[in-house]
Amino acid sequence: MDNLPTKSRYEKTTTLSFSRVGAILFIGLLLALCSRPVDAATKIVTVGDGGFFFFPSSVTIDVGDTVEWTWSAGGHSSTAGTPSQPSGFWDSGVLNQGATFSHTFPAAGSFPYFCSPHGACCGMIGSVTVSAPSPTPTPSPSPSPTPRPPSEAQLLNISTRMRVQTGDNVLIGGFIITGNDAKKVLLRAIGPSLTQFGVVDALADPVLELHGSDGSVITSNDNWKETQESEIDATGLAPTEDAESAILMTLAPDAYTAIVSGKDGTSGVGLVEGYDLDQAADSQLGNISTRGFVETGSNVMIGGFILGNGTGTTNILARAIGPSLGLVGVNGALADPTLELHDANGALIMSNDNWKESQQAEIEATGLAPQDDLESALLVTVATDAYTAIVAGKDGGTGVALVEVYRLP
Repeated sequence: MDNLPTKSRYEKTTTLSFSRVGAILFIGLLLALCSRPVDAATKIVTVGDGGFFFFPSSVTIDVGDTVEWTWSAGGHSSTAGTPSQPSGFWDSGVLNQGATFSHTFPAAGSFPYFCSPHGACCGMIGSVTVSAPSPTPTPSPSPSPTPRPPSEAQLLNISTRMRVQTGDNVLIGGFIITGNDAKKVLLRAIGPSLTQFGVVDALADPVLELHGSDGSVITSNDNWKETQESEIDATGLAPTEDAESAILMTLAPDAYTAIVSGKDGTSGVGLVEGYDLDQAADSQLGNISTRGFVETGSNVMIGGFILGNGTGTTNILARAIGPSLGLVGVNGALADPTLELHDANGALIMSNDNWKESQQAEIEATGLAPQDDLESALLVTVATDAYTAIVAGKDGGTGVALVEVYRLP
């Protein structure tokens, strides 16, 4: 396999993907930390707004508070439990656009939930954390200082490399900005400069589009020097070829899609990248995924992520989804995907063909187990570093696949 750009090793993360027309095929865990109300309150969660996800997907409330789900799109449910094990605490049933459903939480605890049609195949899940009332503090002597525990690492930079085709088989990458603050990010679509790293048939003139969670185009770029040249230069991350694309923006917490295509319907190997340029903000790049057509040899799907800005380890779940994409209307889905996880030096950390072969119980406990037995998943605890996830078809199979990385609590 050819060498990847050094920068890309430290900018990769894998996502969730969207269709060309704005149907987002991914879900991340959005961390929306709510202030504690004095009286009982109602938290609003939108359902299916622009794709297969709840927004925010994680809420924290007090005992006695209510969560109200509002349907922005039809064909979804709010069902307590996990896709593999419904709990029975509540079930809205599959509702249409404009519907609402409420549930009041009388006791403290953590309550996962999912969409019954799309939880297993597309990761459409959420969670409600109900905090117990704080007891009245009792005066006590000041304890001796204890060392600060290691902080969990963040997903800092993301990228995916694969062959960009046409139509629905362009390179479709998704990411979520979680937290409270807006985040300054740089997105790049790289093509011709890949040849210096041994990549054959690089995309000659990539075009980059940024879409919002409602599928609308926020902005687009063909050649990066056309606009924002001085601002992009100042980041130190300007593309090395004028025909490559870049977008520099400050984005509010939400879900976004980056679509890379070839100008005038051309095809070739391309790389989509996202850089976190404001790691001090109270927000971070959340879970990510990419969807595209997996070929063979060097044209398999190569996704990466970097963990940093922390000192502890982080739990990561990586998935390679293929056959279950057919359930959401994707034609030509990869019949039997395989998944490999590599470290920054290219060494193989772990691999999986069918997710139930190993770690079945652990993966099911996350609530994110793949729906089809032929799909792949890896659950690992990793330190701050760069990692690469490679999705291929078993025995040289080809087809549309989705690679995902979830940062778990």
